[in-house]
Amino acid sequence: MFALLIVTRWIYFASVFALFGAPLFWFYESHDDGPADGRVLPSTLAATMSLLRIAAPVVVVSGVAWLLEILANMAGVVDIDTLHLFFFETQFGPFALLRLVLFVATIVAGILPLWHRAWFLVLVAIGAALLVSQAWFGHAAEGGASAYGALMIVVYTIHILAAAAWVGGLPVLLFALREIARGPQEEAAARTLAILSRYSLMAMVAVTLIVASSIANAAFRVAGSFGKLFWTDYGSVLGAKLVVVALMLALAYFNRFIAMPRLRATAKGTAQIAKMRTSITFELVLGVAVLGIAAILGITPPPQ
Repeated sequence: MFALLIVTRWIYFASVFALFGAPLFWFYESHDDGPADGRVLPSTLAATMSLLRIAAPVVVVSGVAWLLEILANMAGVVDIDTLHLFFFETQFGPFALLRLVLFVATIVAGILPLWHRAWFLVLVAIGAALLVSQAWFGHAAEGGASAYGALMIVVYTIHILAAAAWVGGLPVLLFALREIARGPQEEAAARTLAILSRYSLMAMVAVTLIVASSIANAAFRVAGSFGKLFWTDYGSVLGAKLVVVALMLALAYFNRFIAMPRLRATAKGTAQIAKMRTSITFELVLGVAVLGIAAILGITPPPQ
């Protein structure tokens, strides 16, 4: 059951990150034509639409499975009495009900044939609400109804939204770079630099927020005594997460401060663009791995 819960959480996180980060990409990469206009990057837009149509039902299926697994772990048997107790007599019951409402909204938004900015905005809002509501199902809710508890929720919100913007936008960035590489070669370098520059600016802000909120979250878990992290299961999992995130940061640093200047210095840069796509692909793989570790971390008791 423990392994199943980890896998379910992993799939859920990955799909919600895509639901939030993929449509958000089109807002900070906006052009005069509008983010949902296929005249700019039509193949990338089509691939994004396909990704979102897949992510929406996966969010719902994995999210419902996760709730059922929580119920099974709590009561052993899922029946009417258990459901009533869970949804109406626990502190996170209202947020579970909210999540069910958001699942319905996800399905509706996922099947609507909308191809303009409003559809992306709705998905960004739903994805953000799903990500933030997760705070009441994990360690961030341990502060209770107090100013300290509210601060924990705010820090978690900053952390999860920044991470989803960074990792969730990577698939669309790869779609865009692939489409640009297939276009006119004399424009490839300039268009690649333009799109990478906008993504890089967003990622720099996101990474800054992730690092700051990560330190704060760790402090919350150990009540300010970081020595408690040593020789504990929680500390080991957190350490593994930090190592993988550090590798992601190293790749992001390479792309921003080494690969992009090299691309500016070349006439066409076809080979350099291919190398950057490979680097970004590894960055995405590491991001998915971080989500798996986070799935474990969220159900690992912090040190007392």
